[in-house]
Formats: sequence, structure tokens, C-alpha cells
Amino acid sequence: MPNALVRNWHLKISALGLSIFLWALVQNEPLDQETFSSVPVIIDIEDSAWTVAGAPSPPVVELRLGGPAREIIGLARDGTSVRVPVSLVGSSDTTIALQRDWVQLNRRPGVTVESILPSTVRVSFERAVTKSIPVFMRIEGELREGLALSSALGVTPQVVVVRGPESRLVGLDSVALVPLDLGRVRDSDIFTFPLAVDTSGLAGISVVPNEVMAGVRVEPMITRVLEGVVVRADVRGGEARVTVEPATIRLSLAGARTLVTTMDLSFLRVSIPAESLAGMVEGEQRSVLVQVDGVPALVTARPLTEVVTVRRAIDPPEDIGQDPS
Repeated sequence: MPNALVRNWHLKISALGLSIFLWALVQNEPLDQETFSSVPVIIDIEDSAWTVAGAPSPPVVELRLGGPAREIIGLARDGTSVRVPVSLVGSSDTTIALQRDWVQLNRRPGVTVESILPSTVRVSFERAVTKSIPVFMRIEGELREGLALSSALGVTPQVVVVRGPESRLVGLDSVALVPLDLGRVRDSDIFTFPLAVDTSGLAGISVVPNEVMAGVRVEPMITRVLEGVVVRADVRGGEARVTVEPATIRLSLAGARTLVTTMDLSFLRVSIPAESLAGMVEGEQRSVLVQVDGVPALVTARPLTEVVTVRRAIDPPEDIGQDPS
């Protein structure tokens, strides 16, 4: 034992001296008092049947703190708040006396709460409602040149659970996501992007989950030109027929490679709507726009001749009372 005590005695004495020095330094650290203004009051409600109807009144308070200057400076840098626990709601409007141990000191040793002004806050509660509602996606930007969507954009999950005051949720039928920037897509492939729920305007409402995954499928864009597509005229019953010039046109289809190459052309129809022929008399000639139908979503059809000329036919008079021979 004596040998163990004296071994490395100079190091042990140095460690003891350093410990005494640090203890003395802490004991002699100057104390300070500071006022923290605009400290937020946060209501932590534990009663699942209720929720906070709005911000407490007042929403912020003033704190008078005392303690070591270094710790107060650190707390000022980190920030603090007054978190009010509410385990049971007895009334829709309640005045709560603020307690000093509700101040979040972030484990700053030696810091004490000397005063809270004002000492009470008024809180309004409202019955909580929970329901499931769909999300909707917003798009910004454009795909890079040469790329096209090969399927509709989708999100997973499509429905989120919202919880909040009943009055706030009555007219809420969907929740917006932050916009998806198509400019982030750099190549033809399948991509997934996390999209957060846009919480602007949803104060006091919780959303679960608060983020969904958006799926984007893109392919190289191609253009296909169809020759000799017949232009049909939709004539109402009882009206004289019309002739179309030109009778056939060229049609350009653009979109993702798979969609364009596998498109069922039997559904494709180029026509002149009956509304464009309304009021035409026999022999009248009119320039009208053609209409393209039967094109799948995400495929763009553009007639290379958009305007055609139509003429209402002159029906020959009927021979009444004449012998057919």
C-alpha cells in the first residue's frame, strides 16, 4: 500500500491541484441576472378529447433569470420556452397560473427562475376531431427536353389523418403538399421524391404522416406522324351534309415512347364539331377548327392542318307528283 500511494506522486499532486483550482473557479464565477422577453408559452395538452383552439393569451411572457453568467448566456443562445402541461380539461376557457418549473432551462446548472410576467395565461380549448382526408400534389417546373411522363403522377399514401379543433376541420376536404419540381428529374427512369405536407394555414392541426412519397415515371419523348387521317363532320339530324376540304390531314402525336408506340389508333377521331356548323345554310362555306379525340392521357395530338374548309351541300329539290318513268 505505501508503494501504491507514492508511485507517480507528482502526477497525483498535479491532478489534485487542478481539481481544487477548477472548483474554486466555479465557486467564484460571477452571478448574473437577465431578463428574457418574448418567451413563447406552449400548451402541452394530454387530454385526447380536447385540443387548443388557438394561441394562449398572452402568447409570450417575460422571464427574470439568475445564475452563472456563462450559463445564462448559453441559455440565451439556445432559447427557452414555458411548456404548460394540461392533463385534464375542465372548461373550454381556462386561466392557468404559470409555474417556475415549467420553464425549459435546458439543463443549465445554477440557473433559477426568479419571476414570470404575467404570471397567468388564458387558454381556450375545443373538442378535438380526427378524420382522414386526401392529399393533392402541386407541380412546378418542367421536365428536361427529350423527356416525357409515361404514367400519371402518384403519391403514397394518398390519405393522411388530421386532428384539430372541430371548427377548423369542418371545411377541410384535402391537404396540399409542397410542390414537386419536375426539373429535379434528370433521366428516363422511375423516381421517388419525399414531399412534405404544406402546413401553412394549418396552425393547431396535426397531420400524420407529415410526409408522403411521390412516384414519377419518365421515358424518352418521341414524335409520331400519322398520314391520311380522315376528317369527319358531325352533322345534326335533318341538316344537309357538308363537304370537307382537305378531307384528310396529317396528325402529330408526341409523348413517352411506350404510350405513343402502343396507342390504339381505332379510338382516334378527327372531326368538326356540330357546334361549328350551326347556322350554316345551303351552299355556305366556312373555315373551322378540327377537333381531335381518343388520345390517351399524357399524349399530345397536334393536327398539322388545324383549319379546314367546309361547305354545306345544296340538296336537289324533290320531284313531287311526276311520273317516275
